[in-house]
Amino acid sequence: MEPYIVFMDIDGTLISHNQNVSVMTKRVISQLQDRGFIFYIATGRMLSLAEVIRKRINDKVEIIASNGSVYQKGHHLHKDHLGWKAISTVYDVTTELGLSTNFFSTDRTFYTRRKPWDLSRLARMRVMQDGAGKFEDVHDRDHLSDVSDQIINGIVIAQGKQDKLAIARERLIEANVMNVSSSSPDNIELIPKRVDKASAVRAIMNQYGIPVERTIAFGNDRNDLGMLKAAGTGVAMGNSADEIKEQADVVTEASEEDGLPRYLKRRFLD
Repeated sequence: MEPYIVFMDIDGTLISHNQNVSVMTKRVISQLQDRGFIFYIATGRMLSLAEVIRKRINDKVEIIASNGSVYQKGHHLHKDHLGWKAISTVYDVTTELGLSTNFFSTDRTFYTRRKPWDLSRLARMRVMQDGAGKFEDVHDRDHLSDVSDQIINGIVIAQGKQDKLAIARERLIEANVMNVSSSSPDNIELIPKRVDKASAVRAIMNQYGIPVERTIAFGNDRNDLGMLKAAGTGVAMGNSADEIKEQADVVTEASEEDGLPRYLKRRFLD
């Protein structure tokens, strides 16, 4: 069997609501790795948090983190950065609207206004987990400028404030200084311009010399759409919104029903 590359979103795709990787998922991934398949986690989480999930599978799994801004390419770790123009725009817009922002390096969260541990349990998992990563309170615009060269991407999370999020999203898109996406209705993902999971997927395909028809991507949210379209087969989870399912090539079972390993097992192992 010729090798494939498989790209897997984390939240709502690879893991269950309790942040576990199922026994079936680990078994199927290992079986296909033995046949030469290459597996990548592809997540909006920063690198240190993605590494927590990798450890729950095996060390041969590679990582795309920060929505494509960070990825492993052979022995090289590729990194893009938001840049001060984008960072300062986010700070000004969110400060005016009273929203909090979490900016990320590969292992540190720089937060404004609201502490990450004050968020809901599900939201916390996107910015902190198992003690992975460090935290720094950004006191003001000057402080943010001092750390801006470390910042790769960010996220605005505001449960129950969809009206303010909508205003912020519109202003950030109009500013045209970054890529703006979302991984749930209550957040705005902040990504370097011209970067997303799809750009990382294409770079990795080229690195390995594996044609697009031997690539598979699994996802469940809007920030996965580009990746689903870039891969030869884009697989939406059963728990995805209808707009994601409609644009995917295949719909599998929900993440809680082991949709990812069940699809791989049916296609390659049964």
